[in-house]
Amino acid sequence: MADQDKSNLDAKQPGTVGREFEADGKIGQVGEKVGGPFSSQGSVGSQFTKEGAIGGKAQEAAEDKSVFHKDGAVGKEFQPDGKIGSIGEAVGGPFSSQGAIGKQFTDKGSVGGTIQDQVNKK
Repeated sequence: MADQDKSNLDAKQPGTVGREFEADGKIGQVGEKVGGPFSSQGSVGSQFTKEGAIGGKAQEAAEDKSVFHKDGAVGKEFQPDGKIGSIGEAVGGPFSSQGAIGKQFTDKGSVGGTIQDQVNKK
């Protein structure tokens, strides 16, 4: 399952609130018509694009991964090179990432995979 955005702020996705602030979006088009500081190049309008201070923070929040995502603060520790996963690798056998127990905690295993499915729904 591909990672999904956490919010409706993602300016890269059609039909989202974030997208509407881009120069060709519903809100951005109004700024372009008004022009001057409200255009996407102006001192006010530029702040709402995904590269601007406000739009950039919204975009960052939209793309931020859950702490339980396989690359998040907690999830990455269950990877074979993470603090928890590396213990299983050191013990080896059924506890390694390829073993009967350890593989259940990888992002494709029954435990880890279920967690990834849940965090990717948000």
